[in-house]
Amino acid sequence: MKPRCFVDPAEWARESIRLRAEDAHHLTDVLRAEVGTEVTVGDGRGGEAQGEIAEIGPEGGVVVRVLGRRPHGAADWRITLVQAVPKGERMEWIVQKAVELGAWSVVPVMTERGVVRLEGGRADNRVARWQRIAVEAAKQCRTAWVMRVEPVVDLSQWLGATGRPGAAVVGSLDADARPFRNVCAGLRLQPPGDVAVLIGPEGDFTPAELAAAKAAGATPVTFGRRVLRVETAALHAVSVLAYELGVMAAE
Repeated sequence: MKPRCFVDPAEWARESIRLRAEDAHHLTDVLRAEVGTEVTVGDGRGGEAQGEIAEIGPEGGVVVRVLGRRPHGAADWRITLVQAVPKGERMEWIVQKAVELGAWSVVPVMTERGVVRLEGGRADNRVARWQRIAVEAAKQCRTAWVMRVEPVVDLSQWLGATGRPGAAVVGSLDADARPFRNVCAGLRLQPPGDVAVLIGPEGDFTPAELAAAKAAGATPVTFGRRVLRVETAALHAVSVLAYELGVMAAE
């Protein structure tokens, strides 16, 4: 398989593309690529260019000559995972697998019962790391789309924001939660668009947060009788939505 890299859209549009330093290093020092090696270069927004290495500079810089381009259409449904940030490295794993399963974006949120508290530069650094993980996951699963990791916000901010997905579900342990499969069946009857799935922290959403989510239009759903860990609930929700809404078949 051809090596795959992602560059900024402005760079991707040129006939000669200069790769980022980390991609150039991987090609020349790890894969031992040479002038003439064929590569695929994407813009992360559905555009792919087939090319070949035209130049390897003395300090490892790599320039790719474009041989042809083609666009890839996005899925009709775009899934946003609104994830309360869990402790440890589980968010990194969630981001990686969400890319593989076809999520469009991830919104890391702070909640009342969340163990991890992120703000300022610490939050920015963590988001930058998660975005790098998303890029590497996109290379691995050979998709033309790089999932966006949004800035960290409080759950209340996200619920009150304009422009968020119109359809939303929230994982809930309450008695009024509807079976997830039934809600997915209802979504399939609607015109395609954006859908969000909200997953709480280790201690779950508070009653007030759940009420706010419902007031904002999110449908409480249950994933079954078993109580799932945060990362399991997140990836179960994304994978079921992607399957039921045909996201994985779009590419």
